[in-house]
Amino acid sequence: MITGEKRKVLFQKKDKLAVAEQAIEAQQARASAPQNGDEAFYEELLEFAVSLANKLQACGAETYRVEETINRVVAAYGVERVDAFVIPSCVMASLETDGGRIITKIRRLKSGETMLDGIERYSSLSRRICMEKPDMQEARRLLRETEKKVCRYPILIYYLAAFLIGAGFGIFFGGGIMEALAAGVSCMAIGASLKFMAKLHANTFFTSFVCSFILGIAANLLTAIGLCKNADIAVIGAIMLLVPGFLFTNSLRDVIYGDTMSGLNRLVQVLIIAVALAFGTSSGVSLTRHFFPEIAAGMAPIDHPLYIQCIAGLLGTLGFGLMFNMHGRGIPFALLGSIISWPVCVLAMRLGLAEPVAYLLGAAASSFYAEIMARIRKFPATSYLMCALVPLIPGSGIYYTMDFIRRSMLAEAYDKGMATAAIAGSMAVGVLLVSTGFRMWSVWRSNRKLKIKA
Repeated sequence: MITGEKRKVLFQKKDKLAVAEQAIEAQQARASAPQNGDEAFYEELLEFAVSLANKLQACGAETYRVEETINRVVAAYGVERVDAFVIPSCVMASLETDGGRIITKIRRLKSGETMLDGIERYSSLSRRICMEKPDMQEARRLLRETEKKVCRYPILIYYLAAFLIGAGFGIFFGGGIMEALAAGVSCMAIGASLKFMAKLHANTFFTSFVCSFILGIAANLLTAIGLCKNADIAVIGAIMLLVPGFLFTNSLRDVIYGDTMSGLNRLVQVLIIAVALAFGTSSGVSLTRHFFPEIAAGMAPIDHPLYIQCIAGLLGTLGFGLMFNMHGRGIPFALLGSIISWPVCVLAMRLGLAEPVAYLLGAAASSFYAEIMARIRKFPATSYLMCALVPLIPGSGIYYTMDFIRRSMLAEAYDKGMATAAIAGSMAVGVLLVSTGFRMWSVWRSNRKLKIKA
């Protein structure tokens, strides 16, 4: 039986708990919206949103993801009018205060790299900020902590990743074990060159030219000493590390999606890299074959069974995953996408469909898998999509286009170049159709929930 004294103590505890809950709710309410037209809060809020978006952009996040991060973070704090504009080298955002003042922030991105772990961590932070709505001091602390947690593999893993890319795609494109070794060693030479060029802050054109020149010499020298029998296969396998396949596909996605400025900016970068690769590889190959003319006569590519191609593509995809600093338990799920996309593409071609249509279906399957995994594991679809698309990158088409240019076979180069561009464009369309469908479904589901609550 509860005595009067115990009942009094219980009521006092309930009162204290109620007061504590009211204090927490009041703190959340203060954090969720600007108080009394405090324009300093607006400044801090927009500065934080742009800083977070800039971190995402530096890790290689898509244009729409960077813009949506700004819009969602600012809107979560009760600001109704916010605009964001992002191109690959710059983030611009503005908001309108309750007093009608327009505040604008601009952040320039001087350099960046693909960091899948960073995209996942900063995206998770964005969702946390929108849910918890902490004050700006706490939000900045969380951003600093997230920046420290972004993982980067040690240098040995970096070179292992480069070797896996070359070796895997050396087999994937019709080489044997020796061609795979030559491609892997050449890819490691490219990796060392990329590190050295980065320390010197070399521009994109010069870096691509030097790395492709070294690649052309390395692969052909390894063939000259008897390490492999087909220098072309070794070059194709290793050049996958330099081919701007993701950049080209993303540029077309941006253009089709409506981010025209961002898409054109990326497309110009693709053209610059392609020209540098053409000149660099052609120079390296021509120089080496001038001294070793017997290299030109190599064995024909091997027509590997589909399961061998899938395993080789999986190894190359693992190399890209490590190169792009993909971490965590999601790695096996991301690699599984590469085993899905390529068989779909091959099956479509065996059914008699044209190459662009087959690659469109393969890219659509990749995008569908990435969107499903992103919703199951609550991570951005970027990691899964990039890994699934790796085997579809038309590395051989880009190499043979450059090789035709080197041999002054301009008509053949034009035909091969147009076919390669058609494949990349088809991949972009396939990805965009599926991702747009999922986003429309998400909007429809959100609107439906709001109607049910109302």
